Amino acid sequence: MEKHTKAMTSPLELEFVLLSNDYATMNAVSGGVKKYGAKFNLVPTPKAARECLSRRKVDGVFVDTAVDGALELIEAIRAGTSNCKGVIFGCILTTKESTAALNAGANFLLRKPLSVESVALHLTIAKDLMLREWRRYFRHAVNFPVVLRDADGEQHARLINLSEEGMALRIAKPVKHLSIVDFAFELSFGVHVSGKGQVAWSNTEGMAGILVQTFHGKGREFVEAWLTTQEKLGPKVSILV
Repeated sequence: MEKHTKAMTSPLELEFVLLSNDYATMNAVSGGVKKYGAKFNLVPTPKAARECLSRRKVDGVFVDTAVDGALELIEAIRAGTSNCKGVIFGCILTTKESTAALNAGANFLLRKPLSVESVALHLTIAKDLMLREWRRYFRHAVNFPVVLRDADGEQHARLINLSEEGMALRIAKPVKHLSIVDFAFELSFGVHVSGKGQVAWSNTEGMAGILVQTFHGKGREFVEAWLTTQEKLGPKVSILV
């Protein structure tokens, strides 16, 4: 799976995609997103949107339901991988469109004609959802020893970043893509964490990404507490797996 790196300078450095070919809708979303200090990508067709979303992780998608194939795009996002948990804003004109957008998987509805203020307000309302998703993906840089065990045996590796849902490691021996591994490491305050995960990617440079399946005991609570502390301390770097 392709890796994406992104330097983070604040807990939320948001990025959005808008599917629309309506000038007024584009201006309102662009203005609201910029007012919120976020990035914005305009795509004119569902095909272009799918290509964009397949290449990158974004925080939210605005979908103009007047575009042919818009509802199918929402359904495809929800059925996908990296953006399936993202926040989707349906830009609707009628009650019929609102019902269809919600059924397809939209989280929020904005009635057209949109305004910069209404877009910014909905972003504020959706902030908690976006923060939750951000914490699932964005990794905090670490340098911890970790023990990995799989069907081929045990090896000692280095944990180089960590989030609630995954980690990246520098490994001594190759691990098989999609194989199940047990992991164990200590956080910086001496708490032991262990669990089970799946290899999401690996490369020839001695790196691998693990998606966490389960933590043992109170491992998830310990990791969440550690991440909360790290978020208050400064910049972080992420590698998505």
